Amino acid sequence: MGFSRSVTLCPSIVVLDGLTGTGKTMMCPIIGSMTHMQNARFEYMFEYLCISTAHGKIAVDASDTLLNLLADVKCYDGMISREVNFRPGDLSSVFSNGNSFSYLKQLFGKDGASVADRIEKTKPSLFLVTHQLMGCIDAAFSAFSDRLRVVEMVRHPLYLLDHWNSYISMHGNNARDFTIWLGDKSDSVPWFADGWESEYLSINDYDKSVRSVCLMMDKVLTVFEQGQNSEQIMFVPFENFVLDPSPYLGRLVSFLDTAESSQLKRILKKQKVPRKSINAGPVKSIYKRYAMRVHDSAVSDEEDYNQMLQLAQSKASGTSLRILMKTISRYETAFGRWF
Repeated sequence: MGFSRSVTLCPSIVVLDGLTGTGKTMMCPIIGSMTHMQNARFEYMFEYLCISTAHGKIAVDASDTLLNLLADVKCYDGMISREVNFRPGDLSSVFSNGNSFSYLKQLFGKDGASVADRIEKTKPSLFLVTHQLMGCIDAAFSAFSDRLRVVEMVRHPLYLLDHWNSYISMHGNNARDFTIWLGDKSDSVPWFADGWESEYLSINDYDKSVRSVCLMMDKVLTVFEQGQNSEQIMFVPFENFVLDPSPYLGRLVSFLDTAESSQLKRILKKQKVPRKSINAGPVKSIYKRYAMRVHDSAVSDEEDYNQMLQLAQSKASGTSLRILMKTISRYETAFGRWF
């Protein structure tokens, strides 16, 4: 007999996804401050199950069951502040969205049947943050059906390359990299290099970054262009959002069936949204760690774009550059330029 779970506890699941560097750090506290939203979780097991299912390593019935069990357990735990992140400096900390007191209060509440009653009454949304999962997210749609909403952050590929290049050497080499790897101990590659492993191992880090970003962004753009699951996926282009967030905030409230909280204005100000330039964001240690661009107010967004393009043209190989230019064209056709 196959695995199954005929009843569920978690009313709804919200996934904030996007390639690394697309602005999830900024968007996480904004969504997390909205009503009925549980504190964000970087739940890697959710990613691992979706990736493993997409690669045929886990049967669909097992994936459906495990994803639903995971959602129910994490939703329940969130209601009693079990495994909730109280580290003040972490991105998923309860102190980042203005709801910290409620999570402290829940530490001393009852568990058991009363928690299920509270879930039924308050209809919380489990809030998960994932990394470059769009190409493997079918397992989540299969498991959660219409309970799932995905907010997909997108950003111009030119502005992802330095970030990726600062980290990509850790894939397949460093135990602190928690990405699923393929291959053996001597030649391991990240899961998104499936099908081009030999090529991945043979090129330099910058070309690896270009090819990886473009491969996964192409999957995102295909979903956008074809309108797949359009009622359950909302795309938020980083550049347009940080310059003028109002239209997107209104859509988010409707899309997630929630409401803005009194904390939103403070959180937007902390994230420096809206801003006059896409690079004029807050300076955080995590951004510095991953090759953050320092904002120069004397440089316009158009000049900055041209500088980034020239840099990519000087560093990428011929094949990688052609792939990059094609992805840039698709991105700008889909979401436009911001200057």
